[in-house]
Amino acid sequence: MAKVSFFLRTTVKNKPSNICIRLRDKDLDLRLALSELKCLPDEWKNGKCKVASKKVFDTDTESINTKLSKIESHVLQKYSDQNTILNYKVWLQSCLDEIFKPKVKTIYSSNLIEFIDTYLEIKKNTISKRTNYKIKVLKTMLINYCTYHKKAPIIEFKNLDNYFKDDFERYCLNINYKHETIYSKLTDIKVISKFANNYDIENHPHTKEWKLGVSKFKKDKPKHIYLSFEELENIKNSEQPHDYLDNAKDWLIIACFTGQRVGDFLKFEKSMIVENKYIEFKQEKTGKLMQIPLLKEVKKILDKRNGEFPRKISDVKFNKYIKIVCKNAQILEVVYGLKSQVLENKTKRGVLGYYPKYELVASHIGRRSFATNFHTLTATVDIMYVTGHSTEKQFLVYIGKTEKEMAVRTANSFAKIGF
Repeated sequence: MAKVSFFLRTTVKNKPSNICIRLRDKDLDLRLALSELKCLPDEWKNGKCKVASKKVFDTDTESINTKLSKIESHVLQKYSDQNTILNYKVWLQSCLDEIFKPKVKTIYSSNLIEFIDTYLEIKKNTISKRTNYKIKVLKTMLINYCTYHKKAPIIEFKNLDNYFKDDFERYCLNINYKHETIYSKLTDIKVISKFANNYDIENHPHTKEWKLGVSKFKKDKPKHIYLSFEELENIKNSEQPHDYLDNAKDWLIIACFTGQRVGDFLKFEKSMIVENKYIEFKQEKTGKLMQIPLLKEVKKILDKRNGEFPRKISDVKFNKYIKIVCKNAQILEVVYGLKSQVLENKTKRGVLGYYPKYELVASHIGRRSFATNFHTLTATVDIMYVTGHSTEKQFLVYIGKTEKEMAVRTANSFAKIGF
């Protein structure tokens, strides 16, 4: 059984000596000086100070013996809790530091808006740049929400009830935010609230019960915009009047046949090609190492450019140029969708309406076109591997499949095999 005792380091009269701790158990006999505690040899007997009320300094709140008793109890408790100890001396010193140098508990703000900065600092090594940006956008939205209500930028976690959620939704809809954006931000709030609760910040019980699904979307929500194989063929065969548009056209084709996010495919380089069969890279959003198939349409572009990917451009220019590319390729069908416009208050929002399809083309269309076009041609699990979706339900929502459409597809599948 482990035992703790105390002794003096020296016994020189009239000279205070450091008190040492001794921990013994079976083959263990460990000794360590307590530099913070001293006692005169004449005042020491049987592992204690003879003067029960004696303190090292007049400003101390506890006597020497009280501190020794606490140390003994703490060390024995920690020792019994440990399964394995690699370095006993280091371990014992850490136990003593917990007594003499306790860590000051950081008290974080219970104001969601202020806590967002804390959240980003704590999570800086575990979240992507994209997520960091999204959370900063959320902070701006919350500040604007408070300004709209003419109140200070204070939203306490304990006040994040269903009334707040409903009011925040109304505010966002009033300034033309998309439903997907609103529920994405509410989901972020829910995640941050749960994280804050780990630091003893009081949450409202409503928050963890928030249901944030596609069932909340408006009935007139437009269908997902994507480029069909026929439209992609028109784009491939289109003549572009400038080299920069031809360059953007090739990036668009690559996007539609690799299924990756703009932050990933615009970084593709020749060095990422493995055995002329795969493109190997690390996804910016997830940090996951990917190996996706090098499809023949991408190989054609590489052959056209002597084995190289198109010239590098920014995602801003890519978004701008591909609209022109699609217009030149006669992608003129009028469709119902969201078009980014500058409103009267000088903010940009997606406005629902009927527009020529080329006006609604944006960088994300490549990923969605890949998922939608190949969904009916190959196994869903293979498409999900390339796109990175973790569940089939998530994937089907992404490509805009309704429950009714899936029911019809399932019925047809069984009919084909005679059931």
